[in-house]
Amino acid sequence: MREETPAQAPSPDVPSLSVRWEGLTVVVDAATLNAVLRHATRRVPEIREILVEPDDGRLTLTVRARSPFKPPLRSEITNLRYRDGWLGFNLEHLTVFGFVPIPAWVLKKIVDRQPPGFAFFYPGERVVVLNLTDLLPPELSLEVRDVICENGEIRLVFGPSHYRLDRLLETLDRGPFDLDGS
Repeated sequence: MREETPAQAPSPDVPSLSVRWEGLTVVVDAATLNAVLRHATRRVPEIREILVEPDDGRLTLTVRARSPFKPPLRSEITNLRYRDGWLGFNLEHLTVFGFVPIPAWVLKKIVDRQPPGFAFFYPGERVVVLNLTDLLPPELSLEVRDVICENGEIRLVFGPSHYRLDRLLETLDRGPFDLDGS
């Protein structure tokens, strides 16, 4: 006969009504990234073209402006982090001609053209933070352990992450024609 073991309380940092995983790897190809960037910068008339290239362990960004200034601006994206719906990254080595540094006001102008509250720029550290809380559900908690850039792809390696089910369970109590939410 098997002994009953008492139910263990969930850890305080992970909600009990959740699905958890560890070791998930998500791969995004350069074509998808570039399509998203083109769409995100469509309201910036000064940008003619934007291109990301994940290869050789680096994620490079190239921007071509619509102005008399024709040489492309290049940068390397580092320290990619995601927490609580916010995606942050550093723009390092932002240059033109491969060696002339680009001033922070250029980045600020791009960020300022985004919808209010979507993007923030911290010029001292050259950090860009994007608010993805409207795009990703608040119940999703992700820990990015590693970002690998090679062969035209970005591999995001996730550590312990979870998706809370409490809101899903609340919706199961409502009928399909229940419009008032009670």
